[in-house]
Amino acid sequence: MKIEKETRRVRRPGSVCAGVVWLALLLAAAPVTCGQESAERVALTILATTDVHGNVWPYDYLQGQNAERGLAKVSTYVRQVRARQPNTLLVDCGDTFQGTPLAYLAAEKHAEEPNPVVATMNAMGYDAMAIGNHEWNFGLHTLWRLKEEARFPILGANVVSTYHDRLRDFKPYVIRRVGGVRVALLGLVTSSIPRWDPPEHLVGYEFRDPVEVASKLVPQLRRKADVVVVLIHSGLGRDAETGAPVENVYPEENHVWDLAEQVPGIDVIFFGHSHRELAGKVVNGALLVQPKNWARSVAEVELTLARDNQGWRIVDRQSQLVPMDASIPADPKILELTRAAHQQTERYLSTVVAELGEDLDARSGRIEDHAMVELIHRAQLHATGAQVSLASLFSTRTRWAAGPVTLRDVYSLYFYENKLFTVEITGRQLKDALEYSARSFATYPWPEDATPFSGWGYNFDMAQGVTYKIDLSRPPGERIADLRFEGAALDPARQLTLALNSYRWSGGGGYEMLRHAKIVGRAKKQVREAIIDYLLSRLTVETNVDHNWEIVPQEARRSLLDWVQPTTSTSLHAVPAGIEKSSLTTTAAVP
Repeated sequence: MKIEKETRRVRRPGSVCAGVVWLALLLAAAPVTCGQESAERVALTILATTDVHGNVWPYDYLQGQNAERGLAKVSTYVRQVRARQPNTLLVDCGDTFQGTPLAYLAAEKHAEEPNPVVATMNAMGYDAMAIGNHEWNFGLHTLWRLKEEARFPILGANVVSTYHDRLRDFKPYVIRRVGGVRVALLGLVTSSIPRWDPPEHLVGYEFRDPVEVASKLVPQLRRKADVVVVLIHSGLGRDAETGAPVENVYPEENHVWDLAEQVPGIDVIFFGHSHRELAGKVVNGALLVQPKNWARSVAEVELTLARDNQGWRIVDRQSQLVPMDASIPADPKILELTRAAHQQTERYLSTVVAELGEDLDARSGRIEDHAMVELIHRAQLHATGAQVSLASLFSTRTRWAAGPVTLRDVYSLYFYENKLFTVEITGRQLKDALEYSARSFATYPWPEDATPFSGWGYNFDMAQGVTYKIDLSRPPGERIADLRFEGAALDPARQLTLALNSYRWSGGGGYEMLRHAKIVGRAKKQVREAIIDYLLSRLTVETNVDHNWEIVPQEARRSLLDWVQPTTSTSLHAVPAGIEKSSLTTTAAVP
């Protein structure tokens, strides 16, 4: 059957709809009647969010200012759609309950109170969500508590449980009846989760290949339902235009294209994880749609079904992405529902933990030894007593102004919920890790039109406790020179204790040489909390650095510094990077 495809822009009342893709399987002239089982045709709408990451209010907690995103705005749009189309389903594709200070405090500091993200989704009337990889970040007891609070099913067909009870098992699918049409919602998640979370967060669970699981379930669902919809927390894995495979640290992380290509019988796939957008793409008869992360857009699919003696069949599919821009106000009911949690978060973030004597700008933090990175190192070493520390700079857009340093500033520097481990490694493992990190740079002199630094910035690790040079005139794998520990050349067989975050310990970002290194200590706090404790113990931010590493030749270093210099002045406040997840979400499982 030939598929006609037309792209155009549409304006809806009260909102601006961008990236509209109309996908017609069969254009029919007969009128559509909604909500009547006896009608010849029925229309239904499915709305989807993904990678909400705790964004409820239209607010950026790191900058302390309003932002065009959040479930409160989505709620307004959902109300508008339901008002004109009663046959509407609302779904989510995971990575929902972690990612903002509000979500962190709700999960870790105020667990006895109703979770504001879950309460919001309950109030909005979500029909189902697929579990994401970040749902496991706070540990099993928090996950089970969130699951118990939710008045909607959290689906995970490829998450196999040994518990065999309602609270801890994940349903594979649910079937909703809408306007007389049976709609199956099948939930899946990337199978790479064990690479990113510590084993204690995953006890009793096995993560199977989602494509294999779907290949067994979809034929069953085709017999039970009229429409089969997959909600999956996983990236596309291909170039959306050409279908060509894209390079990924973890080939098993992004399954969506393979799912569509290898499992016939799926009508719609809503997906997430990679923090990108796809307004609509048909692969093997399945319509693939991805809304933007942080509830910055909503995916909307409109299906028209006709009934004949064989039952219901889809005769028209339309998909679009609706930006949650200034034209869509926040739902006052959601704001009121979560106001106490929001205000509590703001009070917490405004807490002063230290004083800073001069402005700090992280722009050059991956080019030269930098006070902000040294702060992370010092905190990790102080909390663990390790000999060496590994850490990365998550965003080069972090700015601290001279004066009081607040928890909001610390969040801008370290916004992931990573735990802090001490492991035992060899000098060879450390050098291999630094060599892997140094691959982020191009070889100097830079090839024409080359980007000097590429890759995911949070996967560029720097070390403290050793001295070394990164020689960019050398090819990748041969760049770490003069690596020394306690003044002497580091023996590859030398045993060292290393402080690092839990994501890196799991091999996150492709650091296989560190994966599951022998743990000799676990701090009873996350890395960010270690930084906070370190600052509180000193009350001032040390801005001196020891220049324990440097890029050579000097011409390469100067060229890189010129490359990162600002062209315009910027505010000295945290401006977190719009992180495209890598194979940490990222494509993102996030660290």
